[in-house]
Amino acid sequence: MGPDRLETYNAKRRFDATPEPPGAPAAPGPRAGDAPRFVVQKHAARALHYDVRFEADGVLVSWAVPKGPSYDPAVKRLAVHVEDHPLDYRTFEGTVPAAQYGAGAVIVWDEGTYRNRTTRDGRPVPVSEAVAAGHLSVELDGVKLRGGWSLTRTGTRGGKEQWVLVKRHDDAARPGDDVTARDPASVRSGRAIEQVRADPAAPTWTRERATWAPPMLATPSDLDALTAEPPGRWQFERKLDGLRCVAVRNGDEVELWSRNHLSFTARFPRVVEALRALAPPAFVIDGELVADGGPTASAFGALQAPGGAAAAVLHAFDLLSLLGRDTTGLALADRQRLLAQAVGVPPPAGLAVVQPLPGEPGVLLDRACAEGWEGLVAKHVDAPYRGGRSPAWRKLKCTASQELVVGGFTDPTGARTGFGALLVGYHDEGGLRFAGRVGTGFDEATLVDLHRRLQALEVPDPPFVDAPPLRGAHWARPELVAEVRFTEWTADGRLRHPSFLGLRDDKPAAEVVREQRPGTPPSTLPRRRRR
Repeated sequence: MGPDRLETYNAKRRFDATPEPPGAPAAPGPRAGDAPRFVVQKHAARALHYDVRFEADGVLVSWAVPKGPSYDPAVKRLAVHVEDHPLDYRTFEGTVPAAQYGAGAVIVWDEGTYRNRTTRDGRPVPVSEAVAAGHLSVELDGVKLRGGWSLTRTGTRGGKEQWVLVKRHDDAARPGDDVTARDPASVRSGRAIEQVRADPAAPTWTRERATWAPPMLATPSDLDALTAEPPGRWQFERKLDGLRCVAVRNGDEVELWSRNHLSFTARFPRVVEALRALAPPAFVIDGELVADGGPTASAFGALQAPGGAAAAVLHAFDLLSLLGRDTTGLALADRQRLLAQAVGVPPPAGLAVVQPLPGEPGVLLDRACAEGWEGLVAKHVDAPYRGGRSPAWRKLKCTASQELVVGGFTDPTGARTGFGALLVGYHDEGGLRFAGRVGTGFDEATLVDLHRRLQALEVPDPPFVDAPPLRGAHWARPELVAEVRFTEWTADGRLRHPSFLGLRDDKPAAEVVREQRPGTPPSTLPRRRRR
């Protein structure tokens, strides 16, 4: 892109008087290894509003939303299309001085990554083309905002384009939920906008005080996608099955936060004391809380068992900040070297440092599945740390599969056709038991064909003896059998991470039972073929 996209932004501001970043050309598209990012900035200008911005073509395409986003699909929010902003504006938090354009306090209310879901006639539509045409559909993976959202142009008023922002009907929708009132503070500094407004002497926020930040998340992948790349670009670690945790220390003050910024501090006192015992007085560490007791006891369920939280260990694998310095821009090896120095040898009880696994990826994955691990995480060795889901981190899961009866389907969301997910189950002595929803693994042709077959089987009542209340559910006679891949059974008899493999015509639906019994460790599953 050229500098013209930021001409309006630059013309409205005096950069000798405002701490906002000046507009400068940027390379189009996200950096290598990063998904495109979005930010929502809460802005107390003449009137309080929320600025929703999406990274596209080297700028932040922006809308001002007076009342802020709503999780209720029935609520339409006015969104005024405003000038593009520079990418550096994504992290701006501070006060625009009086008499300057947009004077008032600004906080980063939410941030993360997004996927453009806009299509036309079955083809993807780039963001700039979608905005020009007047409709943009996105799927957000932020701290506060998740799921599908759409922006649609409705007209022009006072020379400005008027749009509406609406939450899509999906699993993330929450009718009646006012997320702006429920969670008003900054996701970067934890400050309320009133605190920023009251402190004009500190126009920008820095990491001198360690604070929670959105963690980096791995994208699903397969072994072929990684082994096709040049060797040495990826580091492999064990995928731990616990609770993601961002640990923050400022002197004696230690806080443990979930990936969604919920506090774990009171729940894991041993980990808090271990972090307080480290030499550096200020840091932000990313890791996973797992039950103590070795590989066989590191399952998520063990943390919920009596005594599980008290004996938990924080397995640290990344460092976001150290002694007031932001380390997220460093390469992975440098961040992990500093992490090892910060934790020390040996680590105090309650802490461990995740070590890279030597060896060829296929052999490592075979070992992971044979030993009952959840899988592996592959991390690009040169990539910086970026909050939100990123292709620079990939997850390879050990999976099981079995036949399951299809007893219904849900409505599609976004640009998807046919149906949203299959509703599946298995037979036991009490009848057909509900096992969960299968929403991935379908191509377009399969979605259309399966939807046609299920419509012919549609019935008014659920075939499951324990059918849960589901929005947009359609029930079907339990005649179709699907082969489903998944990672494990949960304690309440649901599938974790299911994916559709295909229909099975060689087995009657009435004979489908649960093959993996409760408590069966993943190591008893068939091993993957060594590549």
